[in-house]
Parts: sequence; structure tokens; C-alpha cells
Amino acid sequence: MAKTNLLIFCISLNKGGAERVISLMLNKFIQDEDICLHLILMENGIDYDLPTSINMTILNKNYKSGVRKLIELPFVAWQLSKYLKENKIDTVMSFLYRPNYVNILAKFLGTKHKSIINIRSTTSRYLNEGLLGKINLFLVKLLFNNADLIVSNSQGVENDLKTLMSITTKTKVIHNPVDLDFINEKKETCDDIPFNFDKQKKYIISVGRLIPLKRNKDLIDAFHTLQNKDDDLQLILLGEGKLKNKLIEYCKKLQIQKKVHFLGNVTNPFYYLYKSDLFVMTSEIEGFPNVVVEAMACGLPVISSDCKSGPREILGDNKYGLLYPVGDVEALRKHMQYYLYNENINLGQIKQAEMKRLKDFKIEKIMKEFESIL
Repeated sequence: MAKTNLLIFCISLNKGGAERVISLMLNKFIQDEDICLHLILMENGIDYDLPTSINMTILNKNYKSGVRKLIELPFVAWQLSKYLKENKIDTVMSFLYRPNYVNILAKFLGTKHKSIINIRSTTSRYLNEGLLGKINLFLVKLLFNNADLIVSNSQGVENDLKTLMSITTKTKVIHNPVDLDFINEKKETCDDIPFNFDKQKKYIISVGRLIPLKRNKDLIDAFHTLQNKDDDLQLILLGEGKLKNKLIEYCKKLQIQKKVHFLGNVTNPFYYLYKSDLFVMTSEIEGFPNVVVEAMACGLPVISSDCKSGPREILGDNKYGLLYPVGDVEALRKHMQYYLYNENINLGQIKQAEMKRLKDFKIEKIMKEFESIL
């Protein structure tokens, strides 16, 4: 049987949920003797370990503005189509919006490839993003039905897209995978910033970018109230973002700066998750938040905002964790108090239920679903 020439096409492999999924996919597909694997990045940036034998190309190593990136889409599509013809690529699987546009535009330039586009967050967010948002919505409506398959990482993401346009092409939901073996291997080893976890203290942890959509301030406010009655309560924030300095200053204003630890980006978040007592995600918008699944894999009780897509599918209507309305700090505080101070909580039962749920997201299962659409 002839090998499938598969190209994975994305913006970069900097820290992010989609990028994490791509890194897992590359390391699995490279082992498949029936697949000849190629990788093209639109921009420079690799934060994940990749197989050394992969055929990789980076199209542009210079920073460009958002407007210019959209203007240059036809040129990037020409670059892609040239590569596809020269390397006889059968299938292009793209991730995130700009690569998806380019994947489809290349078909208009004479390529015969199968185009599979992956959307990883709710498209309706573009309704609130000004001119660039309008341009993106125009391109989505113009191009997406020309793809051979649209893959969403949650049912909520697919449903959201269908509220914005009439979908006439094939669609499929494939959840993000979790590599349980890798997490179990890494969770007891600190590969990054040394941090002294005091066994006498309780640690709440959150992982993600420090940007407005993540609503990190909600967690700080809920934590501020709880720590007034518990001097041993600590908060860890993993991640970077434009709000970092403002959040640090806000913690100083609340006089809790010694209890809130901004550790930045780390290569191995699983160590900090495993050592903590409670995971909280406060996002306003998500697609399928990998970190919720990863926190479960580290045995943590999980609290998440009930944002439009992702958390409710993962946590099963509060069956595997607790949901609260986006922005409701008091509801968040009550959930945190319940997990931290309820003497009737059975952590063993919580972990057992989480591990049962995680079987649905095991990398072996999810990769088979991806292989089935090639």
C-alpha cells in the first residue's frame, strides 16, 4: 500500500492548546509506516519536542502585523500550493484560522489535495473583535464550505460555527488527546523553576495566558476573600501575558503578593499541578481546554467557568468537576471553599471518577479518530 503524504500546517508551535495537540500528533504519526509526514509553520517558534526525522519548513521568520498577515494570505497559499505539488502531498491538515484559510485557498491554485481544517475555539468571538474580526468572519463564510472536512475539538465549537453560517461540507468532532503516560512520567519531576511546596499549606493553581479572556483577576479576587480566613492558602499562576504586570500590581494592592506566585511559562506544568491541591480555570472563551484534562490527569479536583464550549463537555455537567457562571466570583469562591474545606470530600473517589473519564481522551483513542479521516 502506498504511503499517505500528510502535511500538518499551522502558525507556529509556541505554547498553546492547539500546538500541544499538534506536537502529540506529530510524535504519534511519525511512527506510522503508512504515513510520510511533513510539517509547515507559517511563523517561527517551537516550544515542544518534535521528532528529528520530520520534514519541516518555516515560511516566515519575521514578525508582521495582523492586517498584513491577512493581506498576504494569497501569497502564502501560493507558497503552500508550490510545496504540495513538488512533494505530491495527498492531505493537508491545518489548525487555527489563518492556516485553514490558506489550506483552502491552495485548492483554488490547482492542487488536488484533501483539505482537512481544524477549528479550536468558538468562531463567534470574532463578532467582538472589530475590523479584523469582521474580515475573519467574512473569510470563514467564504471559504470553509470548500474544505473537504471541518474538524472541531468540541461539540460546542461545531455548534457555534453552525450558528454563524450554513455548513454544507462534512463535519466531525474529535476531542483533544491527553498523553497519560507522558504526564505520569513527568509529574514528579521539576524541570523548570524550583518551587518549595510546603506540606502545611494548600495550593490553588491555574494555568494559561495572562490575558483579558482568561479572567485571571476573578481567581485572584476569590482567592483574596478565602485567604483572609486561611493564612496557609497559596495561589500559583503558570503562564505569561500582557496583563502579568497589572495582575502583580493588583496583588500588591490587595496585600497578597507573598501568597500569589507568578511562575511564568514552564516546560513541565504537570509537576506543579501534581503538587497542588485544587485547579481553577476562569476563562471567558475556550474551545476544548487541554489544561482541564491535564489537571484531572494529575489527580486534582477541578473548578471551571462554564464558558461557551469545552468545560461542560469535559466535566459532564458537574459530574467530574464543578462549573460556575463566567465572571461570578462569589460562585467561584463557594466552589473553592467546598473543595478545600469540606471534610466529607473523598479525594480518592474524585481521582477514580476522573481517571474513568480520561479514557475518553486517551491519545491512542484520539489518534485513531484522526487516522480514520485521512
